[in-house]
Amino acid sequence: MTMVYLEDQIAAQDGLQLNVYRWMPEQPAHAALVISHGWSEHAARYHELATWFTQQGFEVHALDHRGHGKSEGKRGHVDAWTDYTRDLETLRQTISHEYQYILGHSMGGMIAALHLLEYPNRFNAAALSGPAADVSYKVPVLKKLIGKIMSAWYPSLALKNKVDPNIVCGNPDVVRAYMNDPLNHGLVSARWFSDYLQQIERLKKEAASIRVPVAIWHGEKDELVAPWVGKQLHEGLQCSGKQFHTVENALHEILFEQNWQSLAGDMKVWLEQY
Repeated sequence: MTMVYLEDQIAAQDGLQLNVYRWMPEQPAHAALVISHGWSEHAARYHELATWFTQQGFEVHALDHRGHGKSEGKRGHVDAWTDYTRDLETLRQTISHEYQYILGHSMGGMIAALHLLEYPNRFNAAALSGPAADVSYKVPVLKKLIGKIMSAWYPSLALKNKVDPNIVCGNPDVVRAYMNDPLNHGLVSARWFSDYLQQIERLKKEAASIRVPVAIWHGEKDELVAPWVGKQLHEGLQCSGKQFHTVENALHEILFEQNWQSLAGDMKVWLEQY
């Protein structure tokens, strides 16, 4: 199936310019899929996945979250995570298709879950890949305290968050590309971190109110967001059709592993039930 690839910008509610990508089949699509990317990366990394979904009859839309990719905003900073969800809703409102689904990875999975809370029933269903719905490594009390203090006094202070790219994905070509991608920034701000911790607690308390069907896929060997995080979110959900899947031998970026097409096929089948 042939497609048209478009890249443009839309204005967020506060005027920030957000970079947007659209993969549109030339034949009428039977559904629309929104991709919400992870921390430090950008939506263009999902070009191959988006192209695959387009070939299956979807129109696909994505944005670079503020402070990421080609979008405006200080790298790795938000005043509040509700900025992310509001931006996502701004993108969603540009889509006219009746059937709309969301696929969120890591931080983008957390943003997707928060969007389901704040904007109920906008999407028909949600597929989450290794959602960062908790911190799976022990954060020192001192670091939390410093983050809270700096969030109040110097909220946009940027800190380098070092991640070994070799634990991101088991595909060495993906790791190499990730390391050499100038749009991957590796930064978080004090306000980003302190509000993230608050949103984690909020999602734990309110997850049961999500009514949109949610399915979660999590890499068995994920060291960035441990599988128990996805399981914990799944257990807190009470929506009909909820599912949790462990992806055997996979690291964090399950949609970039060698067998990603099989996984994408599973997500497609599940989404199309709704």
